[in-house]
Amino acid sequence: MILLLPILILVGLCCYGLMKQQVPLAQSLTILCYIFLFFLFLIGVAIDVHPYDKAIDPIDNGYEFIAKQYSLIYLVFFLLYHIALVLLWFRKSALPPLILALGLCVLYIGLFFNGVLILQLLGSQEGAEILACFPVFSLLLGLGIIIRTLIDLPKNLSFSPSKHQWLNQLNEKLSTKSALFCSSVIAILPVFVLITLVLMLFGEDYDAVSKALTETTTWGFSQHDHPPHLPHQGHYLCTVAACGSPQLVKPLRWGIRGKQRIIVNRQLQIANAFEELIADLSPTLHRFIRKNYDRYGYNLSKKIKTRWASNLTYILMKPLEWGFLLCLYTFCLRPEEKIRRQYSLQLTINN
Repeated sequence: MILLLPILILVGLCCYGLMKQQVPLAQSLTILCYIFLFFLFLIGVAIDVHPYDKAIDPIDNGYEFIAKQYSLIYLVFFLLYHIALVLLWFRKSALPPLILALGLCVLYIGLFFNGVLILQLLGSQEGAEILACFPVFSLLLGLGIIIRTLIDLPKNLSFSPSKHQWLNQLNEKLSTKSALFCSSVIAILPVFVLITLVLMLFGEDYDAVSKALTETTTWGFSQHDHPPHLPHQGHYLCTVAACGSPQLVKPLRWGIRGKQRIIVNRQLQIANAFEELIADLSPTLHRFIRKNYDRYGYNLSKKIKTRWASNLTYILMKPLEWGFLLCLYTFCLRPEEKIRRQYSLQLTINN
């Protein structure tokens, strides 16, 4: 929700600017969609921040899909790619031949970077398809800009003469459609090598493009195993709700969960007993519920840090508690016995 507000403000400003400039509807929708997917991608980058050799709780966040120490070259080509994308989108072929050739060359390289990033993201972690939407959209957009630019090129390109004779001669040689296309393709390797050499002066490795993807874990090109995952360090919704005002939440005793003492009340016992019932009846359904609860309920519970927030959580969980209790009395022979024994011993099920 914190990130949603600036996204909405930026989208609103973009809509206003596009309407004022009278940009065609199709282009406006494409730009807004691109911005939205970019912000989703940034959220993913902000969540997946840990190196492959650090033990983490995967519910909190994940491992980086581009190793930070080798990410400079990706950042540079990301910026160059979008500069070329904007220039060729709005100016089309109304650019000097040399600028057009360099712009097309950078777009070719950008397609490669988008492609390897898609392969890194897809087929790895669950949910990575959302992250991959941005590079997929970026690749398709870049490909469309390249095709449109090459189709719209006149047979002979015109350019404004420069005071530098060598620049005029270079533009003259690139002023035909075939020469521009061939030169933009031939320039891919020299441009890539030149930028790599410049970045090496700033400490980047010569093979940073590959290392940025392989020096990771859990992703498509990853070459490393990660340490064992950490156990969950926080409490869940019913657990934090039990930390509210005693007059409201009615704590019963101390209990044990994950080798830690926790406050136990009846709501927490009922919720854990219901989960135990689900695990007995359908392990597959239990794994599905637990996986999603771990992902969303745990993160939400970490934000509940005050007594009034625990009280509110307790009240909001009441309808669920009644539903759980109804299921226990319907499908369990001794529901109260099952409820009473929760957290008396160290159990593997958490709430």
